[in-house]
Amino acid sequence: MSSFCRKVIEYMYENRLNQFISSFYELFKEYSHLGEEEFLREWFDRAIIRDLIFYFPPSTIISSFEEVRNSKRHLFRTYVKTYWGFCRNPRKHPVRINEALKFFGLEELDEEEIRKRYRELVRLHHPDRAGRTREAHMMMVKINYYYQILRRYMSDGFKSTLQIG
Repeated sequence: MSSFCRKVIEYMYENRLNQFISSFYELFKEYSHLGEEEFLREWFDRAIIRDLIFYFPPSTIISSFEEVRNSKRHLFRTYVKTYWGFCRNPRKHPVRINEALKFFGLEELDEEEIRKRYRELVRLHHPDRAGRTREAHMMMVKINYYYQILRRYMSDGFKSTLQIG
């Protein structure tokens, strides 16, 4: 049972990471008062444990959870540090802004065009329409990631300061 529990925990961590990538800016606004380690404990670990308690005995959870968490910790810490570093200072990361603009096929920052292109891509690649494949899911993660980057940059009032060159 512990190997099955371990697989479930790995799946839950992967799902939680994808949720983080898709909505990191909103999470930053809500949890930025916590340090990165506290955020990892609160948003990743505690949420997963709360769900696991309903399905597995505590002894199975403890041994499997520690093993998976320790193997994934560095990866999650890196993601949180990278994305929250961007949220704290988006001007420091103009390459990401350019990447996002290229991803959406835009030449310059235009809030309405960004929103329009985001909706087009979501309609095209959403798993309900494109099929429930890993590729469709990963494309949605990318769409949401780049959209979050541009939303964050736009919300800071840098609207017309950057163009692809």
